[in-house]
Amino acid sequence: MEPRRFSTYHILVAIKRRLPEWLRYRLDPYNSEADRFVARFAAGLEDGARVLDAGAGECRHAALFERAHYFSTDNGCGDENRWDYSSIDFASDLAELALPDRSVDVVLNINVLEHVCEPRQVLQECHRVLRPGGRLLLVAPQSWLMHQAPNDYFRFTRHGLEYLLAQAGFESFEVEPVGGTFWNLGSRSLYLLSHFEGRRFIVAVALSPIFGFLIPLLCYYLDKLDLRHWDTLGYKVVARKAAS
Repeated sequence: MEPRRFSTYHILVAIKRRLPEWLRYRLDPYNSEADRFVARFAAGLEDGARVLDAGAGECRHAALFERAHYFSTDNGCGDENRWDYSSIDFASDLAELALPDRSVDVVLNINVLEHVCEPRQVLQECHRVLRPGGRLLLVAPQSWLMHQAPNDYFRFTRHGLEYLLAQAGFESFEVEPVGGTFWNLGSRSLYLLSHFEGRRFIVAVALSPIFGFLIPLLCYYLDKLDLRHWDTLGYKVVARKAAS
């Protein structure tokens, strides 16, 4: 295996993970809100529910489902061989899940849909394996930087997600934006630092108090001014399969 090569971006991500949770949320609200979304859902889930994490990666949400029967799948095409897939229960193409019909209570699909070639077919598979009344928990980006290249294919508007979910057979769905224009601007400010690689890393260090802290923090609070959230970073979705 090739040695891991960490860019300025990955160094910044590692630094963010060591920040206090309240500060990390304000500097990276998209990923932090996705984590809170899953945590709130897990806290209200009945004991023993069968939860499939479809596209689980490194199973970062597994600990939230200790009271449930959590199991995971992924196709192993993550972040340039930097991820550890040893916790995955079974490898699977999400467009052809190796599970019987109506076999799980919940499917998680968190920031995965942009990485599949056939998102409609993946959602149909999620619907197929859900029991009647089962729920899909989905997070998908509308405005996000290209990542995990070349396995990055789509971005989704609210109406695009609603169309795909309806076509997949879901009876009802709640679609909520993750922030607006200012959260979007804050994420772009942080990303600017990733352009300073190699010997220019010292420039990123010098600019990080402004572009990596002050601007994202200010944008976090200014986002209350955006009442439409058309320029959102992405969407949180709870979709339900019909009970009969």
